[in-house]
Amino acid sequence: MIHLKAYHPLKPQRILPDGGNILATLVGAYIVLLPYQFQIGKTMNVAPSDCLLLLAVIFGVGQLKWITVAWTYWHLAIVLVFASASLVCALNFGVLASYELINKDVGLLVPFISYFTITSVATDWHWLRKFLRLFVMSVVFENVLAVCAYVAAHFLGFMTSFAQYEGLRLSGMLLDPNAYGGLLATALVICEAGSSGPAPLFRGATLTVSRITLATGLLFTFSRSAWLGLGLGLLVLCFLRARLVGRLIGNLFLGAPFLLCLVGPGFLSVIQEMASRPKQVQERFDLIQFAIEGFKRHPILGGGLGSFRLTVGEIAHNSAMWFLADFGVFGLILFLGFLAWFFIKAWEAYQSAPSQQRPLVLALLLAHTTMAGVAMGIEAFYQRHWWLVFALIASAYTVSRRSRLNIHEARPKMPELAA
Repeated sequence: MIHLKAYHPLKPQRILPDGGNILATLVGAYIVLLPYQFQIGKTMNVAPSDCLLLLAVIFGVGQLKWITVAWTYWHLAIVLVFASASLVCALNFGVLASYELINKDVGLLVPFISYFTITSVATDWHWLRKFLRLFVMSVVFENVLAVCAYVAAHFLGFMTSFAQYEGLRLSGMLLDPNAYGGLLATALVICEAGSSGPAPLFRGATLTVSRITLATGLLFTFSRSAWLGLGLGLLVLCFLRARLVGRLIGNLFLGAPFLLCLVGPGFLSVIQEMASRPKQVQERFDLIQFAIEGFKRHPILGGGLGSFRLTVGEIAHNSAMWFLADFGVFGLILFLGFLAWFFIKAWEAYQSAPSQQRPLVLALLLAHTTMAGVAMGIEAFYQRHWWLVFALIASAYTVSRRSRLNIHEARPKMPELAA
């Protein structure tokens, strides 16, 4: 429950009780560890950030807050559609596979808990700014290591854990080039949009290094899904702040000769080959066709959670098609409605935020747009950094709404005219 009180939107507020700031510390550590995952066995990936999330719930339970306006019926609908799809799958196949039970049903707790903890802490502009800076800097730090290892492997010919597909595609510590590309694209648009205005997130050499290294890493992922997401984000930025797009493109062109000198002209053939990959393009269209055929068989509720994977033998690689095949048209509508709610709240927060804080909200709006584009090429719904963006959009809307209400209440009333 939010208690409205006197609030200055440009002044950092004390949001934690006198007992300490353990929740904020653990949430910050969770954000710092988002770029890291480790593979255990052949099918299980472990994210250290999830351990921090568990500690945040245990030790920060007294500081958790239910921010009413940060939640909506769309959140509840997502939970219910997963529960119903699990039941449908059990009825259709006789059992719910352990992969879906653990990774999809139980795994849904992780993004929802992260959303709960982040919105509990990010209740003013100070924490929104701090968490965005932590996220971008943690991604930049990890990516610098990954790019250096990738370039060294290119010249020395050894394999590293930072690359997949015989060392040709940069995957960082997320183990998947497409997921890693989405992470880098998200950090790049946040860095670029948030570093404008009178109070930028980054400036000077920090901004330049972050911009160039993130773009370089994004190129080396050869993730067309991430490139598409970045393109959509920049398209929105063209309508809102065209000057920022020009600045970004100009800096990237300045960095292109440096990149060419770094990897050598022979690397251009690798870029051309990895960027085309016509066989993989056809495979993705085939998966879309399989999803549509599954939808035709079960148009309302879908074939059940995991039905596409069990029928086709692999995942859909498209979030909308996955929801359409497994959850039916009803589930797809809920998924699109869930995403649309955050677009609407980000836009409302952008319009009502103080001018000094508006670049932060613009960064979140672009990050959400970018990840929506990435979701066209991968199943991105469980990506932890996308749920970080969800949570910060909800927080930005909450803070902007509270500021607007306080300003309205503080406005002096006109004296009544005597009869």
